[in-house]
Amino acid sequence: MLRTYVARGLTIAGFVLVLALIVGALVGQPVLLSFVVSGSMSPTIQEGDGFVAIPEQVAGDIEQGDVIVFQSQEIRGGELTTHRVVGETEQGYITRGDANPFTDQDGAEPPVTESQIVAVAWQPSGQVVTIPNFGTAILAGRVVVTNVLTAATTVLGFEQAAESWQAGSVMLVSGVILFAISIGSGIVSGSSRERARSRGQDTFDPRYAALFLTAIIIVPANIAMVAPSSTHQIPAGEIATGNNIAPGEPVEATLVANNEDALVTMLVVFNASGQTTIESRWLDVPGGETDSTALYAPAPPRGEQKVVTVSEHRYIVLLPPTVIIAMHDIHPLVALGVINAALTVAVLAFVIGLLGTSKRRVRDTDRDIPLYLRIKRRLL
Repeated sequence: MLRTYVARGLTIAGFVLVLALIVGALVGQPVLLSFVVSGSMSPTIQEGDGFVAIPEQVAGDIEQGDVIVFQSQEIRGGELTTHRVVGETEQGYITRGDANPFTDQDGAEPPVTESQIVAVAWQPSGQVVTIPNFGTAILAGRVVVTNVLTAATTVLGFEQAAESWQAGSVMLVSGVILFAISIGSGIVSGSSRERARSRGQDTFDPRYAALFLTAIIIVPANIAMVAPSSTHQIPAGEIATGNNIAPGEPVEATLVANNEDALVTMLVVFNASGQTTIESRWLDVPGGETDSTALYAPAPPRGEQKVVTVSEHRYIVLLPPTVIIAMHDIHPLVALGVINAALTVAVLAFVIGLLGTSKRRVRDTDRDIPLYLRIKRRLL
């Protein structure tokens, strides 16, 4: 009996992991799998190919020759970039695409710091493990999902929602409803067919469906919020010297927020150290778009090196931005907790509200077994 439960648990965990990998790729955050959208890493990683991405927290020390995924500051407007480490300085790592004749730092990109690194490509025996056309398939999947969500919001009357949090909430609710309908249709189609009594009988527990859907939504959602959050170092002293700004006069720097997530709106919140002013403390950035704001800090005395530290936190906009900001001001973990609670309540309410909490008995069929039952039998 124990072996059976362990086997079922491992099967369910594996299935949830695979779905988390796919959903993570769909929302633009690497969850053990990532991909490239350009040919800058050819021939190591061809355009549209995927690769195994080990989270930076468990990847160990970064060494020359490692292929890293990092949150760039200048490349393509600040997108996630996959390039190889070719050197290291006191300021950070020097990176270059295998197909590029020059390093990123020969251009406008500053050295890559540890806080910018999201993942490291798995290279057993020194070779990156790639998945041909994985990225191409994921990008096609994003288009399909986006079209479905757009159609759902249009049907529900939110195609021109004034508030981004309303659109985000409708997207989540639409996805939950579609998943719940698929479960319900499987049960209905299974019960509408004539069955031949067999020795085995199956049961379906809606609570498993609720927990299952919660897992595949919560995990990628948190990765999408936490992974891009970082700390920026603004060299106010260097900027003042380079632009001949007198001590005490304002030094201006631009803070750029790029939303890799093609599906949801992100609220990007900045907090700066010292006597600094941020023009817009938070930015409401729709999926696939980029926004920016200005930071002002007093120039230090001539010859003094002053660095302004700016922390960046990201939250999925499922609630009004003012509510998220209020929770963030208490503590960033409070804001994350509130958003996770909203996600969990939404999923549980719709799945359990539609199917209830009682187990349902589903008899086996000799033929034309619904896909829903086949999946359930594989899992349970």
